[in-house]
Amino acid sequence: MTEPNSVAHRAGWKHGAMKRAIPLVACVALLAACGGSSTADTTAPQASTTDTSNTEVTDTSGAPAGKLAAVTVDVTVGVDSSETRREEVALGAPVTLNVTNPGADDEFHLHGYDLSPGTTPKGETASISFTADKAGEFELESHVTGEVLVVLVVS
Repeated sequence: MTEPNSVAHRAGWKHGAMKRAIPLVACVALLAACGGSSTADTTAPQASTTDTSNTEVTDTSGAPAGKLAAVTVDVTVGVDSSETRREEVALGAPVTLNVTNPGADDEFHLHGYDLSPGTTPKGETASISFTADKAGEFELESHVTGEVLVVLVVS
């Protein structure tokens, strides 16, 4: 047997203490991970469902959620057209551009979407309808005058 203050005795004591401490530390860690409350909650969590099939959430435009309000932009060449005119459009919104050139036959083109209604006779209104599914700034241009008539800002 080793003497009470010998190195061998102290090493054996520490080794035995360590063997007993490891399971104790593991138990404490396990208990700490199992809860943060001193009271036991014996009720099982309840699943909750809400029927939203008849619920209609609207954005600030008043359109139902998931359906953005349609945007219509009317432009008359030489009257309210300008390269500085900007029209804001929500990404995903349906858009209709109505364009009239009262002075000449014209062809209009929406850059970035590459849309054109073809040649439009003098004084008649051409319409371009599409979904604004690309973000950015898009110029509507007259191919006769080369002028930018309006800039759509989609965001």
